[in-house]
Amino acid sequence: MEEVEEESKRRKMSLRSSEKPAQEEQEAVALRRPHSEISVKMDSYVLDCNICFEPLKSPIFQCEVGHVICSVCLPKIGENCHMCCKATRYSRCFALEQFVDAIKVPCSNAKYGCDKFIAYNQKEKHENMCIHVPCFCPENGCSFRGSTASLLDHLITKHEWSPTNFQYNKPQKISMAQDRQYVLFVGEDLSMFLLANILTDIGNALTMVCIGSHDSGPSYSSKISAVDRVAREKGTFVFQMDPLVASSSLLGGVRLGKFFLLVPPELVDESTHELTVNVRIDKIKP
Repeated sequence: MEEVEEESKRRKMSLRSSEKPAQEEQEAVALRRPHSEISVKMDSYVLDCNICFEPLKSPIFQCEVGHVICSVCLPKIGENCHMCCKATRYSRCFALEQFVDAIKVPCSNAKYGCDKFIAYNQKEKHENMCIHVPCFCPENGCSFRGSTASLLDHLITKHEWSPTNFQYNKPQKISMAQDRQYVLFVGEDLSMFLLANILTDIGNALTMVCIGSHDSGPSYSSKISAVDRVAREKGTFVFQMDPLVASSSLLGGVRLGKFFLLVPPELVDESTHELTVNVRIDKIKP
Protein backbone atom coordinates (compact mmCIF):
# COMPACT_ATOMS: atom_id res chain seq x y z
CA MET A 1 0.00 0.00 0.00
CA GLU A 2 2.83 2.35 0.92
CA GLU A 3 4.60 1.55 -2.35
CA VAL A 4 1.50 2.54 -4.32
CA GLU A 5 1.26 5.88 -2.48
CA GLU A 6 4.97 6.64 -3.10
CA GLU A 7 4.61 5.84 -6.79
CA SER A 8 1.59 8.18 -6.99
CA LYS A 9 3.59 10.98 -5.35
CA ARG A 10 6.49 10.51 -7.80
CA ARG A 11 4.11 10.77 -10.79
CA LYS A 12 2.55 13.97 -9.44
CA MET A 13 6.00 15.51 -8.88
CA SER A 14 7.08 14.49 -12.39
CA LEU A 15 3.90 16.03 -13.86
CA ARG A 16 4.49 19.30 -11.98
CA SER A 17 8.12 19.46 -13.15
CA SER A 18 7.06 18.94 -16.79
CA GLU A 19 4.35 21.59 -16.49
CA LYS A 20 6.78 24.20 -15.13
CA PRO A 21 8.83 24.81 -18.35
CA ALA A 22 5.62 25.03 -20.37
CA GLN A 23 4.22 27.55 -17.90
CA GLU A 24 7.44 29.59 -18.00
CA GLU A 25 7.34 29.58 -21.82
CA GLN A 26 3.75 30.83 -21.78
CA GLU A 27 4.72 33.60 -19.36
CA ALA A 28 7.64 34.58 -21.62
CA VAL A 29 5.34 34.74 -24.65
CA ALA A 30 2.91 36.88 -22.67
CA LEU A 31 5.70 39.34 -21.79
CA ARG A 32 6.95 39.53 -25.40
CA ARG A 33 6.10 42.65 -27.38
CA PRO A 34 3.26 42.29 -29.85
CA HIS A 35 4.32 42.16 -33.51
CA SER A 36 4.35 45.61 -35.10
CA GLU A 37 6.10 47.57 -37.82
CA ILE A 38 8.49 50.50 -37.30
CA SER A 39 9.89 53.08 -39.70
CA VAL A 40 13.62 53.82 -39.53
CA LYS A 41 16.31 55.57 -41.56
CA MET A 42 19.69 53.93 -42.02
CA ASP A 43 22.65 53.98 -44.39
CA SER A 44 22.08 51.30 -47.00
CA TYR A 45 25.77 50.38 -47.20
CA VAL A 46 25.50 48.44 -43.92
CA LEU A 47 23.16 46.03 -45.73
CA ASP A 48 25.66 45.39 -48.53
CA CYS A 49 28.53 42.93 -48.77
CA ASN A 50 31.90 44.63 -48.15
CA ILE A 51 33.47 42.85 -51.12
CA CYS A 52 30.95 42.82 -54.00
CA PHE A 53 28.78 45.65 -52.60
CA GLU A 54 25.63 43.71 -53.51
CA PRO A 55 22.75 43.53 -50.99
CA LEU A 56 23.26 40.87 -48.34
CA LYS A 57 20.87 37.92 -48.40
CA SER A 58 20.77 34.52 -46.73
CA PRO A 59 23.03 32.72 -46.16
CA ILE A 60 25.31 35.35 -44.55
CA PHE A 61 28.63 34.43 -42.92
CA GLN A 62 30.83 36.12 -40.32
CA CYS A 63 34.39 35.73 -39.13
CA GLU A 64 35.27 35.08 -35.50
CA VAL A 65 35.44 38.84 -34.87
CA GLY A 66 32.06 39.48 -36.50
CA HIS A 67 32.88 40.83 -39.96
CA VAL A 68 30.28 39.62 -42.45
CA ILE A 69 30.48 38.39 -46.03
CA CYS A 70 27.95 37.08 -48.54
CA SER A 71 27.83 33.46 -49.69
CA VAL A 72 28.97 34.37 -53.22
CA CYS A 73 32.19 36.03 -52.04
CA LEU A 74 33.01 33.51 -49.31
CA PRO A 75 34.67 30.94 -51.65
CA LYS A 76 36.75 33.71 -53.25
CA ILE A 77 38.72 34.66 -50.12
CA GLY A 78 41.43 32.74 -48.32
CA GLU A 79 41.77 31.77 -44.68
CA ASN A 80 42.21 35.37 -43.53
CA CYS A 81 39.32 37.77 -42.93
CA HIS A 82 38.99 40.42 -45.61
CA MET A 83 38.47 43.10 -42.93
CA CYS A 84 40.68 42.30 -39.94
CA CYS A 85 43.18 40.19 -41.93
CA LYS A 86 43.29 37.57 -39.17
CA ALA A 87 43.22 33.83 -39.74
CA THR A 88 39.66 32.83 -39.02
CA ARG A 89 36.84 30.37 -39.51
CA TYR A 90 33.54 31.58 -40.93
CA SER A 91 30.14 30.63 -39.53
CA ARG A 92 26.52 31.50 -40.35
CA CYS A 93 25.24 34.78 -38.92
CA PHE A 94 21.61 33.84 -38.31
CA ALA A 95 20.79 37.01 -36.37
CA LEU A 96 21.84 39.25 -39.29
CA GLU A 97 19.99 37.02 -41.76
CA GLN A 98 16.80 37.47 -39.78
CA PHE A 99 17.41 41.23 -39.58
CA VAL A 100 18.10 41.62 -43.31
CA ASP A 101 15.10 39.52 -44.31
CA ALA A 102 12.84 41.69 -42.12
CA ILE A 103 13.81 45.00 -43.76
CA LYS A 104 11.20 46.22 -46.24
CA VAL A 105 11.66 49.27 -48.46
CA PRO A 106 9.26 51.10 -50.79
CA CYS A 107 9.55 50.75 -54.54
CA SER A 108 11.26 53.68 -56.27
CA ASN A 109 8.19 53.91 -58.50
CA ALA A 110 5.88 54.77 -55.58
CA LYS A 111 5.12 58.21 -57.02
CA TYR A 112 4.01 56.54 -60.25
CA GLY A 113 1.52 54.27 -58.53
CA CYS A 114 3.42 51.33 -57.00
CA ASP A 115 2.45 50.72 -53.36
CA LYS A 116 4.67 47.65 -52.84
CA PHE A 117 7.12 47.27 -49.97
CA ILE A 118 9.76 44.68 -50.79
CA ALA A 119 12.77 43.13 -49.08
CA TYR A 120 15.83 45.34 -49.52
CA ASN A 121 17.77 42.57 -51.25
CA GLN A 122 14.87 42.07 -53.73
CA LYS A 123 14.40 45.75 -54.56
CA GLU A 124 16.35 45.77 -57.83
CA LYS A 125 14.63 42.60 -59.07
CA HIS A 126 11.19 44.02 -58.29
CA GLU A 127 11.88 47.36 -59.96
CA ASN A 128 13.08 45.61 -63.14
CA MET A 129 9.63 44.01 -63.38
CA CYS A 130 7.49 46.76 -61.85
CA ILE A 131 4.54 47.70 -64.04
CA HIS A 132 4.74 51.25 -62.70
CA VAL A 133 8.16 52.02 -64.20
CA PRO A 134 7.85 55.57 -65.60
CA CYS A 135 7.78 56.06 -69.35
CA PHE A 136 9.13 59.09 -71.19
CA CYS A 137 7.64 61.22 -73.91
CA PRO A 138 9.34 60.51 -77.28
CA GLU A 139 8.73 64.03 -78.57
CA ASN A 140 11.94 66.07 -78.88
CA GLY A 141 12.37 68.60 -76.08
CA CYS A 142 9.51 67.22 -73.93
CA SER A 143 10.48 66.39 -70.34
CA PHE A 144 7.33 64.41 -69.42
CA ARG A 145 7.70 61.18 -67.48
CA GLY A 146 4.91 59.12 -65.95
CA SER A 147 2.96 55.88 -66.04
CA THR A 148 1.91 54.35 -69.36
CA ALA A 149 -1.69 55.47 -68.77
CA SER A 150 -0.64 59.07 -68.11
CA LEU A 151 1.72 58.98 -71.11
CA LEU A 152 -1.16 58.03 -73.40
CA ASP A 153 -3.23 60.93 -72.09
CA HIS A 154 -0.21 63.25 -72.42
CA LEU A 155 0.43 62.30 -76.06
CA ILE A 156 -3.23 62.84 -76.99
CA THR A 157 -3.85 66.09 -75.11
CA LYS A 158 -0.43 67.76 -75.19
CA HIS A 159 0.90 66.69 -78.58
CA GLU A 160 -2.41 65.91 -80.30
CA TRP A 161 -1.41 62.42 -81.34
CA SER A 162 -4.11 60.23 -82.88
CA PRO A 163 -3.52 56.64 -81.74
CA THR A 164 -4.37 53.71 -84.00
CA ASN A 165 -6.50 51.15 -82.18
CA PHE A 166 -5.94 47.54 -83.22
CA GLN A 167 -6.81 43.94 -82.42
CA TYR A 168 -4.18 41.32 -81.72
CA ASN A 169 -3.52 38.65 -84.35
CA LYS A 170 -5.10 40.76 -87.10
CA PRO A 171 -3.29 42.90 -89.71
CA GLN A 172 -3.74 46.67 -89.60
CA LYS A 173 -3.16 48.75 -92.72
CA ILE A 174 -2.02 52.35 -92.32
CA SER A 175 -0.69 55.16 -94.48
CA MET A 176 1.99 57.36 -92.98
CA ALA A 177 3.93 60.34 -94.25
CA GLN A 178 7.47 59.52 -95.31
CA ASP A 179 8.85 61.95 -92.70
CA ARG A 180 6.46 61.02 -89.87
CA GLN A 181 8.55 59.98 -86.92
CA TYR A 182 6.12 57.88 -84.89
CA VAL A 183 2.81 56.02 -85.13
CA LEU A 184 1.15 55.03 -81.84
CA PHE A 185 -0.79 51.74 -81.65
CA VAL A 186 -3.10 50.94 -78.72
CA GLY A 187 -4.24 47.35 -78.21
CA GLU A 188 -7.49 45.95 -76.85
CA ASP A 189 -5.92 45.76 -73.39
CA LEU A 190 -4.62 49.35 -73.68
CA SER A 191 -1.03 48.18 -74.16
CA MET A 192 0.85 50.74 -76.24
CA PHE A 193 3.22 50.15 -79.14
CA LEU A 194 5.29 52.67 -81.01
CA LEU A 195 6.17 52.27 -84.69
CA ALA A 196 9.28 54.39 -85.13
CA ASN A 197 10.27 55.68 -88.56
CA ILE A 198 13.94 56.58 -88.93
CA LEU A 199 15.06 58.24 -92.15
CA THR A 200 18.31 56.93 -93.63
CA ASP A 201 20.24 57.51 -96.85
CA ILE A 202 18.91 54.27 -98.31
CA GLY A 203 15.29 54.44 -97.19
CA ASN A 204 13.01 54.41 -94.17
CA ALA A 205 13.86 52.10 -91.25
CA LEU A 206 10.74 50.98 -89.36
CA THR A 207 10.92 49.32 -85.95
CA MET A 208 8.32 48.42 -83.32
CA VAL A 209 8.66 48.75 -79.53
CA CYS A 210 6.25 48.05 -76.68
CA ILE A 211 6.01 50.98 -74.29
CA GLY A 212 6.55 49.88 -70.71
CA SER A 213 8.83 48.03 -68.31
CA HIS A 214 11.32 45.79 -70.09
CA ASP A 215 10.66 42.80 -67.84
CA SER A 216 6.98 43.08 -66.99
CA GLY A 217 3.78 42.10 -68.77
CA PRO A 218 3.17 39.68 -71.64
CA SER A 219 5.41 39.17 -74.68
CA TYR A 220 4.59 40.10 -78.25
CA SER A 221 5.74 39.44 -81.80
CA SER A 222 5.21 41.72 -84.78
CA LYS A 223 5.08 41.59 -88.55
CA ILE A 224 5.64 44.73 -90.62
CA SER A 225 5.39 44.97 -94.38
CA ALA A 226 5.43 47.86 -96.82
CA VAL A 227 3.93 47.73 -100.30
CA ASP A 228 3.91 49.92 -103.36
CA ARG A 229 0.33 51.20 -103.27
CA VAL A 230 0.28 51.82 -107.02
CA ALA A 231 2.04 48.64 -108.16
CA ARG A 232 0.98 46.30 -105.36
CA GLU A 233 -0.60 43.93 -107.86
CA LYS A 234 2.92 43.29 -109.17
CA GLY A 235 3.97 41.98 -105.77
CA THR A 236 6.43 44.75 -104.92
CA PHE A 237 6.82 44.72 -101.13
CA VAL A 238 9.23 44.25 -98.22
CA PHE A 239 8.56 42.26 -95.07
CA GLN A 240 10.09 41.87 -91.61
CA MET A 241 9.07 39.75 -88.60
CA ASP A 242 10.22 40.47 -85.05
CA PRO A 243 9.78 37.29 -82.96
CA LEU A 244 10.00 39.23 -79.69
CA VAL A 245 9.10 42.92 -79.64
CA ALA A 246 11.42 44.83 -77.34
CA SER A 247 9.93 46.79 -74.44
CA SER A 248 11.16 50.27 -73.66
CA SER A 249 10.44 53.13 -71.27
CA LEU A 250 11.53 55.40 -74.18
CA LEU A 251 14.29 56.91 -72.06
CA GLY A 252 16.68 58.28 -74.66
CA GLY A 253 14.19 57.73 -77.49
CA VAL A 254 13.86 54.74 -79.79
CA ARG A 255 16.87 53.00 -81.28
CA LEU A 256 16.99 50.45 -84.06
CA GLY A 257 17.26 46.97 -82.66
CA LYS A 258 18.13 43.64 -84.22
CA PHE A 259 14.88 43.53 -86.20
CA PHE A 260 13.72 46.43 -88.38
CA LEU A 261 12.20 46.89 -91.80
CA LEU A 262 14.10 48.89 -94.39
CA VAL A 263 11.67 50.42 -96.90
CA PRO A 264 13.44 51.46 -100.13
CA PRO A 265 12.59 54.85 -101.69
CA GLU A 266 10.80 53.22 -104.65
CA LEU A 267 8.01 52.07 -102.32
CA VAL A 268 7.17 55.66 -101.35
CA ASP A 269 4.14 57.08 -103.18
CA GLU A 270 5.56 59.94 -105.26
CA SER A 271 2.25 61.84 -105.37
CA THR A 272 1.54 61.82 -101.62
CA HIS A 273 5.01 61.04 -100.20
CA GLU A 274 3.40 58.37 -98.05
CA LEU A 275 4.24 54.81 -97.06
CA THR A 276 1.60 52.08 -97.11
CA VAL A 277 2.38 49.80 -94.18
CA ASN A 278 0.73 46.64 -92.85
CA VAL A 279 1.26 45.90 -89.17
CA ARG A 280 0.29 42.82 -87.20
CA ILE A 281 1.00 42.38 -83.47
CA ASP A 282 0.50 39.00 -81.80
CA LYS A 283 0.51 38.05 -78.14
CA ILE A 284 2.94 35.24 -77.42
CA LYS A 285 1.32 32.53 -75.33
CA PRO A 286 3.29 31.79 -72.12
